[in-house]
Amino acid sequence: MPNKTTKTLKHIFSIKNLLLALLVIALVGGAYETLTYLWKTKKENIHTDLKQYQQAVVENESELLSSQLVNYVMRGKEMARSRIFRIAIDGLNAPDKEEVAKAQEDLKNFIKVCGFSAGLLFDPDGKIFASTEGPEEILVLDYKEAVQSTLHSRTPMFSPLRGKNNGLVTDLFIPVYDAYATSTSEPPSRILMLEVPMTSILKAFLGSERTFKYKSTIHLIQQNGKTTEETVLSYPDNLKLQAMKVSFDGVSEVLFGERTALSTAGTVYSSAQFIPVVNWWVMIETDTAVTNRLFTVYQQESIIYATLTLAAMVFFILTIRFIASTRKYHRKSSRLEEKIPVLQNELSLLRIVNNALPEPVSLKKSDNGAFLHVNKSFTDFTGLKKTEALNLTDNQVFDHNEAEALSHGDEMVSMSNSAYSEELTLSRGASTSTLQVTFVPCSVEEDGDSILTVYRDVTSEKNIAERGIEVRQQIINALIRAVESVPFLDGHTSLMRKLALEIAETLLLSDADCATVEAAAILSQVGKTFVPREIMEKEGKLTPEEIKETQRYIEHTCKIMEGVEFDLPIIQTIWQMQETLDGTGYPNGLKGKSISTLARILGVTNTFSALVQKRSYRKAKTARQAVDILQSMADKKYDSTVIEALGAVIDTQAGKAILQESQVEF
Repeated sequence: MPNKTTKTLKHIFSIKNLLLALLVIALVGGAYETLTYLWKTKKENIHTDLKQYQQAVVENESELLSSQLVNYVMRGKEMARSRIFRIAIDGLNAPDKEEVAKAQEDLKNFIKVCGFSAGLLFDPDGKIFASTEGPEEILVLDYKEAVQSTLHSRTPMFSPLRGKNNGLVTDLFIPVYDAYATSTSEPPSRILMLEVPMTSILKAFLGSERTFKYKSTIHLIQQNGKTTEETVLSYPDNLKLQAMKVSFDGVSEVLFGERTALSTAGTVYSSAQFIPVVNWWVMIETDTAVTNRLFTVYQQESIIYATLTLAAMVFFILTIRFIASTRKYHRKSSRLEEKIPVLQNELSLLRIVNNALPEPVSLKKSDNGAFLHVNKSFTDFTGLKKTEALNLTDNQVFDHNEAEALSHGDEMVSMSNSAYSEELTLSRGASTSTLQVTFVPCSVEEDGDSILTVYRDVTSEKNIAERGIEVRQQIINALIRAVESVPFLDGHTSLMRKLALEIAETLLLSDADCATVEAAAILSQVGKTFVPREIMEKEGKLTPEEIKETQRYIEHTCKIMEGVEFDLPIIQTIWQMQETLDGTGYPNGLKGKSISTLARILGVTNTFSALVQKRSYRKAKTARQAVDILQSMADKKYDSTVIEALGAVIDTQAGKAILQESQVEF
């Protein structure tokens, strides 16, 4: 009996059976690892797809809301500059009460026609000059802060959303300038408040009939001072603002992540984008249960598939795979043993290279900033020994301002988990150096637990770049002097530049556009130095060939400027300045909207400057005659808006001073 039992046990625990058992265990383990990897990948893919979808939704919705707000701003600006609005303001100042009442009604109707539900007109001291609302509706609202802010900034601004008649409105404040104002440098004469109806826009935005992928929901949140409010649809179909416990005060961005839902106790994946002009956040939320359900379905399907696959596999394939894996392991171990001496040599070489680097290098912990490693250049740079520098922080090695700048770089790397660079100015005694500091996230013991910092001295490079800018400016000045020596161009460039800049400011263009039109005016005539002198000095009518030759100065100018790097579209503006609205201009025969606003300004000022200067075949025109000639070609060859701005400029004190300086008769 004992012998039989022993034989049975030996048979059960034979080497063959043990190998088969090991094969089964290995197969099950491999299947488990494979499924774990697939599940992890699927979960990441679901999150990545959801993240990309949410980002696309909030970007599109934010852009749509922003464009609608910008549309109201443009309407409000056009209304404030319109003739009807100016007439209404004049009527409100009339001594006759009936005329004032009529002007009041006209203003109210005009505001309604322009798409606004109400309006107020304030004097600069904040007092109400005119209103389309009753006194009881005005007194409950405090506009003084918004009026003063708009008066100071001279740019349109929106107030937070507020409830009105079971809907929501926002107030748009726009500076109103005197009819004879030629530039925004002059203070606004009044502030116009326009009540923007937002109910239909926000109902469309929050509409229950809208469907989003993953059953996501869209939210509109506004930061009203220290209070955070959400726009919600209430019964039966009204809008209201609902106070929230969560605050967005001081938050610059809300990236994709898992967090508590806004209105429930559950968890959601959410993303948000900020619309700064109105302090709105567009947020999208997706219940985590939805993504969990997708992942659970995938898990169940993959388990069924894996089970069927395991049942279909044969033992000899598994045996071959197992043997191949065993042999591969032994071969890999042998190769690793052979590589150990090589790796040791490479480590020694890396230490030599690290200490030979001319740039200071440090490796520090990302949580407390303590130095883990520094190279020889760093110790020479700081005057510390390597043993002294280890475990110190930036605050203990550098002065306060330098340490603050380095701390900012560490924060940027920790938030983005990507490399970041910034310039740092260091003062050591009487000398000042500029360093390009690069921060790189590294992993020593765990992911992203340290930061590699490289300091590169770029003082000489920066000085060379600055000298290059000075040389380039000197070359440009030399070109301008060469242009002024060309017949009929003495003072032409100067007059063009001053008038073009005044017109750009009158049209309320941006600082970048004003700088572009000024620089383009300065350089626009450079190419005329390549036009034969006998053509420029010819008295009488030019031949078609000679006209064609003079028109090539645009091409010459752009070729001269081709190698100069500008951060502004200066060359493009010069290239289009001789184009006309009807397409008869040169060099490309552009029409209408194909010609930029800046090029239209140069075209008008160039023609004006030519008309007011004396030629061999005619007398110089007066400024008013030149404007009248341009008016005869308004919207045919030249932009009427630019011509009107030119006419307004020369009527101002600044414009008259420019004409007097250029010896142009008014």
